[in-house]
Amino acid sequence: MEIWEILDNNGNKTGKTMQKDDEKVWQKGIYHRGADVWIINSEKKILIQKRAKEKKLEPNVWAMTGGSVIKGETGLDTIKRETLEELGIKLNTEKAMKINYFKTGNVWAEQYVVHQDINLEEVVMQKEEVQEVKFATFEEIEKLYESKMFMQNRWEFVRDKIKNILMNKGE
Repeated sequence: MEIWEILDNNGNKTGKTMQKDDEKVWQKGIYHRGADVWIINSEKKILIQKRAKEKKLEPNVWAMTGGSVIKGETGLDTIKRETLEELGIKLNTEKAMKINYFKTGNVWAEQYVVHQDINLEEVVMQKEEVQEVKFATFEEIEKLYESKMFMQNRWEFVRDKIKNILMNKGE
C-alpha cells in the first residue's frame, strides 16, 4: 500500500500521512507530492503514453510518465520507479533537470526532463496504467492538449520550458 505525505497549501510537509486509497486524498486543502518526467530523445521528440481506459482520473488521454511520491522517496526516485513500473524502462536520471514545481488540484507536482533514447519495441506497458506509448513532437502534443486529449493541468505549466529545451536554449 502506498503511503503519501500530506502537504499544506504551500507544499510543506505537515508530518501527517495518508494511504493512496484514503477518501481524504481528493478533499479540498489536502495535498500530496507527485513527480512527472518528460523524456526527450535525440530526435527532439517527447515520450508520451496513453492512460488506460480503466484509470479513475483522465482515462484514455495522453500524458507524460509520472505518479505520486511515496513517503521516503525523492522526486527522482518516483520518476525512476514509475517509468520502470509503467513502461519497463530503466530511466537514466544522472542528468535529470528539474524544470518546475507547482500546485495543481490536490498535487504539488515536480516536473523533470530526461534526455534518453528509448526503443519503443522494448517497452513493456503496465496494462492497468498504460494502453499505448509513442514519441510525439512538441506540435503534436500541443494539438492533443488543445483537443483535450492530453492530460490537463500539466502541459500548460511546462510547455514554454520544454520548447526552450527543444530549441537548445535551456530553461
